[in-house]
Amino acid sequence: MKFTARAVLLGMLVVAASATCVRLGFWQLARMRQKHAIHSVQRALLERDPIDVASALPHTAPEMGARARVRGRWDHSAIILLSGRTHLGAAGVSLVSGVRLDSGELVIVERGWIEAADARTAHPESIAASDSVADVTGVVLPLEHALDPVTKRPGAPTPWAELSSEHAGTRLWSARALEADSTAARFAGTVATWMVRELPGSERAPGAPIAEPYVVPDESMHLSYAIQWFGFALIISGGSLALALKKRA
Repeated sequence: MKFTARAVLLGMLVVAASATCVRLGFWQLARMRQKHAIHSVQRALLERDPIDVASALPHTAPEMGARARVRGRWDHSAIILLSGRTHLGAAGVSLVSGVRLDSGELVIVERGWIEAADARTAHPESIAASDSVADVTGVVLPLEHALDPVTKRPGAPTPWAELSSEHAGTRLWSARALEADSTAARFAGTVATWMVRELPGSERAPGAPIAEPYVVPDESMHLSYAIQWFGFALIISGGSLALALKKRA
């Protein structure tokens, strides 16, 4: 059997393309195993009893991803609205407040979604002012420091905008993200270097923020990608072989 240079080159390209697809498929399977290990730890943390934070901040920060129960009084000096949040397709913001502990220290709590037509401006001051005793159970998350989007090194924090408040003594802020330095600057006293994202409870007062479930992602996406890459390899190799046999016939 005589092979032309063109046939040999095409064969090499088919083998290289098929091998690349197979390699990418196995890479996706490896990523699936890595993500499974990470997510298993996260799910185990969520199943633990919540850490009780009431009298003072713990000496060491809780594990990120664990649950915590924060009890104290709501701090009405500042309200933060995280812009660009949606719920069931509706535009809104996420309401952030502080819980003042017995020690005077403060824990930042992301309380949940409230509607805002422009996804930026809302006025929950009256709702927040009616709250006094705080008893929140949620997931512990880090308060990150601002990073430069290009170098990924510490950079200038995202600008915040102060909105017009409808309640005397309460300052209303709009922000894209919670950053440690910017957040601490809006509250008096010591602010925890971590925050709590409130989990849905059994009861919710009318007009109160809607707490979103904290969902640990699964790994099915990587399995789907792996199957796709293996499918591409089969299509390239099988299709090329079928085409070559057809030309010989």
